[in-house]
Amino acid sequence: MNETRRKLDFYNEFIDTVEQKGRVLGSRQTPFLQEVLPYISSEDEPSIIYFGNKESKIQLNGYLYQEDSSILSLYVVEYEPFFEEDLPVANMTSLKEYANKAKRFYTNAEMILQLADRSMEYHDVTKMIVDKKGEIEEVNIYVVTSKFYLSNKPIDLNIPGVETVNIHVWDMDRIFRLSEAEQGIREFDIHFESEYGTNLQMMHVPNNKEKGLIDCYIGFIPAKILARLYDDWGPKLVERNVRSFLQARGGTNKGIRDTLKDEEQRELFVAYNNGISSVAKAGDIEQIGDSNLFKIRKLTSWQIVNGGQTTASIHQAFKNEIDLDGVYIQAKLSILNVPEEMDTEDTQIDRHAFEDEMIAKISEYANTQNKINKSDLLANTRFMSDIEKFSRNIWIPAKDNRKEESKWYFERARGQYMVDINRRSKGKEQTAFKKTFPKENVITKVELAKYFMSWEGYPHVSSKGGEEAFKRFMDLNSQYWKQSSVTNDDGEVIKSIVSIDSDYYKQLIARKIVNTFVTRIVESMNLKGYRANVIYYSVAMLRHLYGKELNLMDIWQQQNLSDKWEGIVRTIASNALNYLKESAGDQNVTQWAKKEDCWKGFIKESSAVLSGMI
Repeated sequence: MNETRRKLDFYNEFIDTVEQKGRVLGSRQTPFLQEVLPYISSEDEPSIIYFGNKESKIQLNGYLYQEDSSILSLYVVEYEPFFEEDLPVANMTSLKEYANKAKRFYTNAEMILQLADRSMEYHDVTKMIVDKKGEIEEVNIYVVTSKFYLSNKPIDLNIPGVETVNIHVWDMDRIFRLSEAEQGIREFDIHFESEYGTNLQMMHVPNNKEKGLIDCYIGFIPAKILARLYDDWGPKLVERNVRSFLQARGGTNKGIRDTLKDEEQRELFVAYNNGISSVAKAGDIEQIGDSNLFKIRKLTSWQIVNGGQTTASIHQAFKNEIDLDGVYIQAKLSILNVPEEMDTEDTQIDRHAFEDEMIAKISEYANTQNKINKSDLLANTRFMSDIEKFSRNIWIPAKDNRKEESKWYFERARGQYMVDINRRSKGKEQTAFKKTFPKENVITKVELAKYFMSWEGYPHVSSKGGEEAFKRFMDLNSQYWKQSSVTNDDGEVIKSIVSIDSDYYKQLIARKIVNTFVTRIVESMNLKGYRANVIYYSVAMLRHLYGKELNLMDIWQQQNLSDKWEGIVRTIASNALNYLKESAGDQNVTQWAKKEDCWKGFIKESSAVLSGMI
């Protein structure tokens, strides 16, 4: 299947999911943003709101303020469903206008605040902008579009009084590439001599082992060659550095661009820049004489695991016809020497799984100075793989003695469900797959973590967003993926990892079922604002008050909660919203909901009032 066809199939499945959710919510922009946010993967989760004024050309769909760094992120959505045989393409003019809509929200915050009372969901962000205007040093505007921005030209905007303004375009092409990247790297060869008329010359780092797990080389790459490589291979080179695509921008990238533009500064680039760290599965490498210098003619599955932004900025300069002669990038290359089969004490490990684990660790440690998501790095743990295996094998209990027909689908890597669909032939094969794994039964790893944390009494952690929830979820379940030392009856210390069983998996899904039940009720109540926080706090309070009456295995068996809980959830949710708004005082309600004191206060003030409803 060619790439355009794959993109179109991915797009149609993605938009179909949005449309299904949109029919329930009565809007499309919000479910579209919710589907895209897991790909953006900010450490904190933005608050999703909606403000639109067509006459003033103002729009805002979400925001996130990071007080410790004085950075404000604004999210604006361009959504147009398009079910045709050609890819819907975005142009720079349209995307810049959407960025301007978010900018106008910022610059007109005082006027908007005068129109808003506290019950309006955009009140908090406007008040925060007015109060913090002198402190906000950087504004990131995320333009989230349902089209493909194939030209990929950067968009520049200025906001009076703000030192740094970055425009990040998240289009369907970027989401598609991220999705493909997470499904595993297809092996490919880069022939430096035959295709680029050169080879890389690097020094070998001494290794005490004759045949260790890696061979490491240190050297440099001409900037022009690196730019051509990226031009030819694109995101394949940075699949393991999933956040480093061309549109990634910011202060660091601006410095790179400025250095490359200045003829006097170019030769200093190698001194200013930290270079790239890369890994490959194999290579055609030859020693030069008796020296410690080696000639690299070919690399298999070469990956830049740190330095994706450097690579992207070099490529952008190349496309802008900036002279790159005399510009060099320092480089580290690790070649994996993984045998076909790896034996441990009690099991045999697949070579590719071991390579994936090694590359993930190299990526993590090479990126200690950068933001890399734990959910990305830990997707390949045995714990995550075991949950995935159970989801593919365990049928949902059928009712009335009918045949079991469907299963839940745990999405270990983003976009995995859509890739699984598109691997199958259109028609009967795809229809059968969707019948077994319906769209509404797809659950991602960060969603799983948020539902788990809410049920376990950490709604403030779920309110912080998927990444923080996932980190805490993994900490609480570390026995399933981290080796721990156990002393047996003979006094021997044994390192072991506990295996999850089918009951553990079923209880994970039961937490999702509880969350879905609460979500459906909260959405039907049309509460004004703070929807996500109300859901997390309602689930936590439901468990806190009625945990003994709610058995997760029974919920799995029934795949629902009985109707008797509906009135109780309505009362808890209404109380939760009132508590969050009143207890926040002058604080931003969303930020207050992320604090443990908020949850403790909810227990103290509301549990007595809410108990005894059954």
